[in-house]
Amino acid sequence: MVISLFTSRVILQNLGVEDYGIYTVVGGFVSMFAIISSTLTGTTQRFLTYEIGKKENSNPQRIFGISMNIHILISIFIVLLLETFGLWFLNNKLNINPERLTAANWVYQFSIVSFVVNIISTPYNAVIIAHEKMKAFAYISLIEAVLKLIIVYMLVITPWDRLCVYSFLLLLVSLIIRAIYGVYCGRHFPESRYKYFKGKELYKEIFTFASMNFIGASADILCNQGIDVILNLFVGVAANAARGIANSVQGAVSKFVSDFTTAIKPQIMKEYAAGNIDASLDLCYMGSRFSFFLMLFFGLPICINAPYILNLWLGMEPEYTADFLVLTLVMSSIMVLSYNVTTIILANGNLKSFTLWIGLTRITMLPIIFVALKFGASPQIAYLIITLFELFALIVRLLVTQRLLGRNVISEYVKNVLVPLALVTVVSAPLSSYISTLFENNFVIFLGETLLCLAVTALSILFLGLKKGERLLAYEKVKSIVRKR
Repeated sequence: MVISLFTSRVILQNLGVEDYGIYTVVGGFVSMFAIISSTLTGTTQRFLTYEIGKKENSNPQRIFGISMNIHILISIFIVLLLETFGLWFLNNKLNINPERLTAANWVYQFSIVSFVVNIISTPYNAVIIAHEKMKAFAYISLIEAVLKLIIVYMLVITPWDRLCVYSFLLLLVSLIIRAIYGVYCGRHFPESRYKYFKGKELYKEIFTFASMNFIGASADILCNQGIDVILNLFVGVAANAARGIANSVQGAVSKFVSDFTTAIKPQIMKEYAAGNIDASLDLCYMGSRFSFFLMLFFGLPICINAPYILNLWLGMEPEYTADFLVLTLVMSSIMVLSYNVTTIILANGNLKSFTLWIGLTRITMLPIIFVALKFGASPQIAYLIITLFELFALIVRLLVTQRLLGRNVISEYVKNVLVPLALVTVVSAPLSSYISTLFENNFVIFLGETLLCLAVTALSILFLGLKKGERLLAYEKVKSIVRKR
């Protein structure tokens, strides 16, 4: 997280607001690929988890090989789409300075190659998750962070076009990381050694599941990139740069949540596969609460001190950035509530109605934002609309889960998740905001104020957000750490 925030500052300073905005709207495909990759990883992981759990006739290598073939087909389809309609739209519709159009095209092509690398490599990630080898993710993430730090240094000293160099180096990092994942899996998991398999029924089953997942992920991509395009058309690259900065902070904070969710997913799926629906739902509710608490713990101090943090971090406060940052973190806090509910639906395997409703929810968002900005609404309105739609999407997910399981999931979710979250937020947010008004902004006072906010949030979570058993476990963990010291 620290390296991510540091590199964002240096990248903005070296690219400038215009080029940073161009990368956000054109090269944003790279960051959005994580959505498709994680979604397709979930597909392969689900089938691998079920296959590994079999006592007889288990053949995980078959699942891996078929999944790899399907991912290759999907990547070919998307590349054809991007190299035709996408290329035309880039050169004819986006609001980009003609002098920077060549650089924008290089960014676009590097992004497409990164996309192919990520999609084809997702089965390897799925194997690691299915085997719950989370330590591998930790070490490889550290390597990736160091490589991105090297990119920053290269960006400072390069004599060539920095936007093109930055995009190429990100592609290079993507290739290196994916190679590391491939080598690690090849050495530790025999099923990850590719072999062609036949099996019409299994191909159909996995392809149908992957297609439903892919449609949902594509709706996310279309929504996120669509917002970038709409902001570009009505406001310009300054809004894209502000959104890019806000997304950098949100991505760094959300990394804690996504890693936690990655760790808990296999447990939810395994309990569901074993028929332990109650245990699976308990993990889902616990995961939803903890995900929100992580976002609140790290995000609340940032929201309260957004303008000061931006000036401290970037040396300036680009237009719209503070508002976009706060609204992005609020939106993300609502989004994380859906992650583990989606895992339950994936474990069930009946994705048709879920994909249809969520896809429609995503797509409907864009024309509403377009019309709002067309009639003169401020860019901040786009984030408010997205937040409302995220709330609606959570309700849709809960309704789908309730129908699939035949039990009152909404009532259980309100009791086990939403009520504790509301109590913690109502106490910690106003108290933290009040603390921030008592002091003037300078670095030492800012650190003290942030520590107080974190303490208030932590105590609120401990006494209002955790169940008795979870609270006792927390006490025991603290005691064990103290004893070791």
